[in-house]
Amino acid sequence: MEITVPFTQSWQRVEDDQWKKLYRLYYSSIHWVTRVTEGPDRQPWYEITDDLLKIHYFVPAAHMRAIPDEELAPISPQVTAEAKRIEVSLTEQKLKAFEYDQPVFTAIVATGLPQAHPEGEISTETPVGNHMVDHKRPVRHMGDGEITSDLSAYELPGVPWVSYFYSHTGVAFHGTYWHDNFGKPMSHGCVNMRNEDAKWLFRWTMPKYDLSDWYRMEGGTSVQVFA
Repeated sequence: MEITVPFTQSWQRVEDDQWKKLYRLYYSSIHWVTRVTEGPDRQPWYEITDDLLKIHYFVPAAHMRAIPDEELAPISPQVTAEAKRIEVSLTEQKLKAFEYDQPVFTAIVATGLPQAHPEGEISTETPVGNHMVDHKRPVRHMGDGEITSDLSAYELPGVPWVSYFYSHTGVAFHGTYWHDNFGKPMSHGCVNMRNEDAKWLFRWTMPKYDLSDWYRMEGGTSVQVFA
């Protein structure tokens, strides 16, 4: 389900049916809803199951919408995996998708920050070279994995339409609800995209996503990242 308001405050239910603040969830972020219950205001609230931490938190049902099946229907499913490919230009900050060497989609992106990093730490640069989409999730909690209500914490629950292509460090294409600075490097290595662009890519790339999957791991669309 998708957040439909600018932001909503999530809450955890604790002992003695008390409630405490947790993450702030933002417009167009995506979350796994596992049941409906009564909230502290006696209105219907949705229980969200966090895909990373496996904890539960709650938001008003009026602040979310269910994503219908047709919005996730595969794009160009008749085109084989071998005939689809993606190119990412770090210089142009641009992504292009091809079918049979013909461009079918273009998007401005924000790739990883080119900076020095201490030995042993993960680079924030988007890795150059030939890769493959091999792991897809419609929802991913990214960040440090802290259970906190601190707005300054590095916690990004509900990152939408995630298509991993560099499993060594978890680099992926994904939607981005926390900035709009596309066209220049901004990320910790991933390819940040506008949510609607990431959704298109998620539907178009192989492996095909099944609506019952929390994730899908399988070889798929080839990716070339070049300077």
